[in-house]
Amino acid sequence: MNAWKTTRRGFTYASFMCPWFLPLLILLLLSTTLCAPSAEAFVAPTSVIVPSRFSTLHLDTSPTILKVSTSPPPDTVSCPELLTHADIEWRLRPPEETSRMDRLKIKLGANILRLDSKLKGGQLPPVLCPKGGRACLEAYYKEPGTLRKKKIARFGITTRRGPSCDEIDTTIREIYNINPPPLAATIAAIIYMFVEPEYRNRNVGGLALEAISAIHAVQAVDFTVLVADDNGSGSLVRWYEGNGYERAPLLQKILGSPSGEFGVSMISPVRVEEGFFDRCRIKWW
Repeated sequence: MNAWKTTRRGFTYASFMCPWFLPLLILLLLSTTLCAPSAEAFVAPTSVIVPSRFSTLHLDTSPTILKVSTSPPPDTVSCPELLTHADIEWRLRPPEETSRMDRLKIKLGANILRLDSKLKGGQLPPVLCPKGGRACLEAYYKEPGTLRKKKIARFGITTRRGPSCDEIDTTIREIYNINPPPLAATIAAIIYMFVEPEYRNRNVGGLALEAISAIHAVQAVDFTVLVADDNGSGSLVRWYEGNGYERAPLLQKILGSPSGEFGVSMISPVRVEEGFFDRCRIKWW
């Protein structure tokens, strides 16, 4: 059977390549025409991830509204069968209230950016956050002997760099002995943390804090803030303190818990170790 065919205009092509050639041509056209507007839907990182006194080197003062984190107790420090980043697949997704149509648009835009990067030999950042200022980080884990991965946790975060204020500047000076330029430090928030009950006490929450800090580092955020609500027991606050957070009483009002009715306001400098994204892969959109 002759695999080569000739058209009426004299073009010769391999018939067995035809099913692949046309879709590839369409994808090339889509990449050229749609990649630019799709990229506008994402927030481009403004800096290479580098260590500094408390975060990345670049600061920004774009506005945002911080949400309150009413977190159930995540994990304790002393627990058997601790998981690592090698065990978990992280997926950065739109907020839970995002419509299905908007989710499809975001996913299409992300896939077009990936295709354009491969075709042009470019390199995408390890994490890319869409505009909108919020996201949901999901943790998936495959139990030994099973075939499918199961969602075991989810964490709501802000992804837009929020501006500083006098209370934040004072908190940074008092806790970290750092005197930043006035109103220069930027912040982002953890809105909530939830780990399925059967997977608590396995270090999922601690790993999530590392992943969230890395995401905020890519977004050139300096500090992550949250409100820890443990109904006054103090256990959750101590857990956060064990993971690098400090109590920040001056932030109670601006984080929506002026009298502590929703919990204790806390703050931590954004940090990411060199090579972190080599051992922790975060799938985005």
